[in-house]
Amino acid sequence: MPQPLIIDTDPGKDDAVAILLALSAPEIFDIRMMSAAAGNVGLHHTSANIRRLCDVAGRPDIAVHAGCPRPILRALQTVPDIHGEDGLAGADLPPPVMPMAERHAVPALIDAISASDRPVSVACIAPVTNMALACVMAPEIAENTAEIVIMGGTFGRGNITPYASFNIYNDPHAASILFGGEAPVTMMGLEVTRRTMPTPEWCARLAATGRPAARVVAGLWRDPTAFMNDACVVAYLMRPDLFKTEWRHVEIEINDETEMGRTRLIGTGEANVKVATDIDVPGFFELLFRQLGR
Repeated sequence: MPQPLIIDTDPGKDDAVAILLALSAPEIFDIRMMSAAAGNVGLHHTSANIRRLCDVAGRPDIAVHAGCPRPILRALQTVPDIHGEDGLAGADLPPPVMPMAERHAVPALIDAISASDRPVSVACIAPVTNMALACVMAPEIAENTAEIVIMGGTFGRGNITPYASFNIYNDPHAASILFGGEAPVTMMGLEVTRRTMPTPEWCARLAATGRPAARVVAGLWRDPTAFMNDACVVAYLMRPDLFKTEWRHVEIEINDETEMGRTRLIGTGEANVKVATDIDVPGFFELLFRQLGR
């Protein structure tokens, strides 16, 4: 039976890969909803981009809810220089046809998790403002949350500051809420995701399949110099055997502005986060090729 899944996302090139990968596998995922977050680009772009990708995949049945336009306490920092002004530079997609759902993402998340007949996995591949607020407003949803998998965190050099990863840095207070919460959290950090830069040859082979999702991904990686960070989260939920994980005690810096959003391994205290530590890179790209190219 397909596992219930919610995707909280800010597309974003690598978000697009993750979304199309999830949409390619109805036998694995029962996608209950998607929520748009502000992050790579502003909320008006990310909420449109999710729907553009659903249109490509022929899935207008999935409810797409717009969430919070900014982090809980901080100003939003976007990266249009990486993803393009609209977030999907190179994809050549038309405006969305499917409509937005009317409700705000936070109450929609609460209701979707609460009403599910089975525990729901949540792929958080954006700043985690929406999910953190849902957990604050309705802490009981932790009981019906199978796992929250967050793309973010690093124990080495960051990708937005020397210390922090983009998603955690953009809303460290939200991430700290989830890391200290009751729902199980898995951290998919840069140590793993930085191993997922596709080769030009792989992109060309994918494009040659001619499939709509494959063409979109190949278009986004015409200059394949970026990592498929967010796709690791969906790949992990599809094929956890491709990853190694360890339970660790991790805390997030929310006070020191210089190191804001830094994820720290703490040697004492109870483990609170399952941390991805390794990835089968050939297996990862084989999974993407098989799913996107079929």
